[in-house]
Amino acid sequence: MDLSVSLQGLFPFVLILLVSPFLVGLINKQKAILTGRIGAPVWQPYYDLARLSRKETIYATSASFISRIAPVISFSAILFTLLILPIGYVRPLFSFNGDIIVFAYLLGLARFFQILGAMDIGSSFEGMGAAREATFAVFAEPIFFFTLGSLAFISGHTSIYDIYHSIQLDEPSALVFIIVSSISGFILLVTECSRMPIDDPNTHLELTMIHEVMILDNSGIDLFLYQYGSYIKIMVYAVFEASFFNPFSMANEWLGFSVFIVVIFLLTTVIAWVETMIARFKMKSIPQYLLFATAIGILNLLIYTFVR
Repeated sequence: MDLSVSLQGLFPFVLILLVSPFLVGLINKQKAILTGRIGAPVWQPYYDLARLSRKETIYATSASFISRIAPVISFSAILFTLLILPIGYVRPLFSFNGDIIVFAYLLGLARFFQILGAMDIGSSFEGMGAAREATFAVFAEPIFFFTLGSLAFISGHTSIYDIYHSIQLDEPSALVFIIVSSISGFILLVTECSRMPIDDPNTHLELTMIHEVMILDNSGIDLFLYQYGSYIKIMVYAVFEASFFNPFSMANEWLGFSVFIVVIFLLTTVIAWVETMIARFKMKSIPQYLLFATAIGILNLLIYTFVR
């Protein structure tokens, strides 16, 4: 395995850790403005994390050691994705052939232990949310592989950094690829991060919850890890979405960086608008919605194969 280590990737790694709560606070602030409210400050997620870090961690009497290790493993798996995630023109801390598979299944490992931790309590309430999470994950993974995997297939690269930097804007089909990939990438973001219209992060109604119901019995540092992990996950997928515009950085690094930041903030506005204007889908409609995103990914592969 050809492993490339870049110390330049250490700065983006630390930057994402620091900025992730701000990104969520920015989304919440824009949602408040769109609904005519003042809303909480953009720094509120930082205050929430600081409060949770001081809370006592309490476990249910029916909980086993799984409930104790699940938050740690889930958070660590999400953290490790940052080590191989390229940001703009900066090579990630670790880059190697096949890291696209490692990236996808690190996120899958985080989800697996979160589901396992929810089922360990023995609550039918949390078990229901875990079952929904597992079901929708089956439909979400093909979106990732048909979106980014289509370009991997065409470019011949299996490293995320090389895949993104193989996009060239001198081909009209590349612009089509960016547009189509952005649509399927956004659907993947709202699914994996449990946002509207797949899930409502602000509700605690039994019939509508997916992610939130799985962590209801967690407290203290365990809840801190789950919440912080969810913030980082949103940032990871936001970077995943914005990185489709990496070709702009090939000619001018500052232009590429500016485009990257603009796309990230535009994405927060789109998320806030969707969560304000669009109602949550019925459970039976979600698989159809995700299959539509998979079909977009397949279409993307066909376009890039036969039209370019």
